[in-house]
Amino acid sequence: MNRKPKILLVDDDADFVKANSALLESDGFDVVTASSGTAALGKVRFEQPDLIVLDLMMENHDTGFTVAKALKADPVFQKIPILMVSSAMEKTGYEFSQEADGYWMKTDDYVAKPIEPEALVTRIKHLLGKARSAA
Repeated sequence: MNRKPKILLVDDDADFVKANSALLESDGFDVVTASSGTAALGKVRFEQPDLIVLDLMMENHDTGFTVAKALKADPVFQKIPILMVSSAMEKTGYEFSQEADGYWMKTDDYVAKPIEPEALVTRIKHLLGKARSAA
């Protein structure tokens, strides 16, 4: 039997976590969650997820960037794909894009909130497929 891909869902919005955990579990993923950057780093070490869905603004306005940078600098975890999700555009008016900003954000994909459930699953599956191909 194949192991379900494990997704670490990191967000301080409990409603986002609850809704998307249920969505991803119903789509065949094993989901673990964290509500802060500090908790996320601990969960990555303990859970060793196949992919991380990471909010940008949690404890600080740049928590997601800090977490992504730490993980991509660590040879043990640097190959874990990171999909950053954020409502930064809605809250600050500043728009990020993977194409323009991914090199310094240290993410593998970026999407603005709100994201349609199907789009989230599609992006996750795409990143997991790329990671498998690169392995």
